[in-house]
Parts: sequence; structure tokens; C-alpha cells
Amino acid sequence: MTDSAGPPSASSSSERGAGDATRTRSVVELVRLVRRQAPDEGVRRERVAAHPVQDELMGLPSRRRMQEAIDGALENLRAGCDPSAVLLIDVDAPAGPGETWLGTLSQRLRTTLHPDDLVARFGGDLFVLVARDIADEAAAHELAAQLKRSLEQPSQAGDASTRMHVSIGVSMVREEDPSVDAVVARADAAMYAARNKASREARGDATCPPESSREELVEAAFERSAIEDFDVYYQPIADLRCGSVAAVEAVMRWEHPDLGTIAPGEFLPLAERLGQMVTLGRSAIEKACAQTIRWAATRDGRPMRTCINVSPSQVVDPAFMEDIMSALAHSGATGHQLALELTEEALALMPPGMLEALVDARVELVFDHAGRDVSPSSIANLPVSMIKLDRSFVASATDDMAPQILLEAARLSQSLGLPAVAKGVDTRAQLRSLLLCGVQLAQGRFFARPQSGPAIEALVYRERPFASLLAPPPAMLGTRALEGEAPTVEAGGSPAQ
Repeated sequence: MTDSAGPPSASSSSERGAGDATRTRSVVELVRLVRRQAPDEGVRRERVAAHPVQDELMGLPSRRRMQEAIDGALENLRAGCDPSAVLLIDVDAPAGPGETWLGTLSQRLRTTLHPDDLVARFGGDLFVLVARDIADEAAAHELAAQLKRSLEQPSQAGDASTRMHVSIGVSMVREEDPSVDAVVARADAAMYAARNKASREARGDATCPPESSREELVEAAFERSAIEDFDVYYQPIADLRCGSVAAVEAVMRWEHPDLGTIAPGEFLPLAERLGQMVTLGRSAIEKACAQTIRWAATRDGRPMRTCINVSPSQVVDPAFMEDIMSALAHSGATGHQLALELTEEALALMPPGMLEALVDARVELVFDHAGRDVSPSSIANLPVSMIKLDRSFVASATDDMAPQILLEAARLSQSLGLPAVAKGVDTRAQLRSLLLCGVQLAQGRFFARPQSGPAIEALVYRERPFASLLAPPPAMLGTRALEGEAPTVEAGGSPAQ
């Protein structure tokens, strides 16, 4: 990840070892080649104009012609013409002089395909076929199978018989495709899946790329990303006693133009591994503090607090406290409007004096991922104002009776005298179990999904947006928990802020 947007640096192509019939081409390299060709529309056209239209060694069109052909296929499809397909062909060539197998490949491609089709050399042993007037994916798949049979026929060189192996991925050109990159990326995902099969059979258009392929695509995109590409979304924390918004949790989101929504579980481990977690975390805290102040000004004096996860790598960063104080100062937020969610690991790694410094700054601390193995004594001596229960507590709640594990969590909260937040509340049944146990706070899709700051304003501004969700239905009245009477939902104020 870079600190500012800009075109990626060029990637060198992989060298093919002699006799290595199982060479693996990096998907990251593939995407970089495509991206290098077209970082944006203006630069793309300038760079395309500088490339030759033909590969001199094989007499095939080059990447420039491939780009133009797919652009044309997109335009034709949007104009109502027949669809086209893009086939990405990866060749494992036999040992021997390159000119020999390249000449054989070129000849077979020319004799197998329709005159209107275009075959371009993408680079190295990778080729792209743009096939016009393809009725549907089944027809494209049949074309790929036919092409594979033709290319893999044995060749006679003197007394020796040689044979190349190919893996083919197929992607239909779609009207909604935003760019050439999107089409090629799908074909690459399908080719990657084909290459991982023993038969290397041609694979159809992969709507959902294989997990391993997507991981590499996400990593390639992350390495080219800028900090401005990442947004902060907010999920409300509901007060189950009255239906108000007690706080919000800030979560990072990444909307990629080609890969779509990339979940935090996909890119945060990358940020940790590539040493970018501190940069991402700093940006998230700055944005969250600024948004909190915008909300607080319109809540008629009702306090507003934003919780945000802090990773172990952030707390050990020497500039962490400086980043916190800077975010508060620049936004005008006070410490009690910011709550840092810390796991047991992060708390254990905190340098001496940091907890005290955060308390002096009035920053709220939340013990995150409190599980069954957490004892009250391990939290009692910490200056935390809230605990967040592990999702496993809520996941076990599937009916109107509170499971034992949830009752244990409620007792943990009560013994500490701290409000507990139940995460991952997705169903009414889970909510009922929480009410039966006396859990005070909850968040999850049942209340609201994470949304952008402006999108969630309607919930934040309203006094009791979740009150209607808390009214127990008649069937629930008189229901007892496993031990004791079911608690009454009180119409009280928010927890102490």
C-alpha cells in the first residue's frame, strides 16, 4: 500500500525453468501487467499508443491490440451486438528452442480460430483470445475445449515427440464491466482454477474466483492502494433498555472498482503482514474522531461515543499515543468520546505507562473478545468501562430460552459491574435471549449493518430508533430464563457515557 495514489511500478516477468512443466505464473504479476497498461483512461491511451501493435517474434497482435479489441467488444455489447468472450491461455511449453514451440503455437492458433477472432500475446507464455459472436458461456467453454485439444496435439521434432500443455480460463464480456481489467481478471481467476486441476481442463467464467486466486488478487490490489481508498463505516450499538444508540463502532471498509467489497477479514491480515496496520489504524482513528464531532453537534446534548478496534501492532508503535492525541486535537473531540477496543493480547503488549496515559486523556477502554476462558479477576484490575462479548456467546442463542453460555456472560458482566456488548446479533431469537439474560447493549445486522457516516445519520440523530424492536411479543410474556424471572425492558437513559 502506498501513501498516495499513483501508477504501480513495473513487474518483471517470471522466468521459465527448462523442463518445468508445472510452472506457476503469479496472478499478482498478471494483474500488475494489466494495471500498468491502464492506470487511468488518459494515461492508458498514451501508453497504449506507444506500444507496438504486433509481437515481432510470433507475428501475433500485442497487448495494445488486445486492449482495443476488448474495449470494442464492450462498446458493441452495449450497442446491442452479440456478446464476446475472452480466453486467457497459459502455456507450459516443452523443453527446447523457444522459436520452435512459439511457431507451432502461432500456426495452430491461426488455423483453429475464426477469422474475426483476435489472438494477442499478453507476455511471456500467456496469450489472450478475444472471440466475437459467442452466444453464451457454454459456447465459449466449447471453444476453449476445442482450442485445448488442438494446442496439445503432439509435435514431432526429429526422433522426439513433444507436447505443450495449456490451461485456459474463460470470461464472457459483460455489459456492466467497468473496464478491460475486470474482464481479464475474471478470465485469470478461471485460468488459475484450471491450472490447479490435474486435467487442466478449460474452466468457465468464475463469478466467484477461487479462494487462492482472490487472495492473490486482493494482495496485488492492496500493494497498489492508497490510504484514501479505505473508508470508515459505522455500526450502531443499541441500548437494549430503551432502544437508543448508545455508541457506534467504527469499522474499515474497502470498495475496490474491480474486486467489489473487500471485507476487513481479507485486507487487515495483509495490512499486518505488510507493515501497514499502523498507517491504516491512524487514518481510521482520525476519521472516526472527526465524524463523532459532526454527530455530537446535532444530538441535542446527548453524548456520542465511537468505539474503534486497536491491534497489538498499533499499541507497540512508539507514536501511538501521539497519534491518539493528535486525532483528538485536530477533530476537537474529547477523550471520553473515543473508546479503544483492545484484546487481551493488545493490553498485554502495551508499554509501561500507556494505560495510565490513556486514562489521563479520558479515553475510554473496552475489553474486546471476552470469551468463556476470561475470568473476572483478569479484567477487574483494568481501567475498562465496557466489555465486548465474543461472538460465540450470541451464536449459541437460537430460541427464546437463554443458553447457559449466555447466562455465564451476563454474570461476568454483572460481577464486574460493567456493561457488556453482545456482538453479531442477527436474529430476533438472539435478541430475545439477550433480553432474558439482562445483557444491556448489542450490535449486529438485526439492528443495522455497518454504513457510511452520512448513511447512518438518521439512526444516530433519532432518540430511540430501536425501541420498536425491543417490545416483547405476547408469546414471550411470562417466559422465564433458565434461572429467575425474565428482566423487564426499562425505558431509561443511555449507559453512563
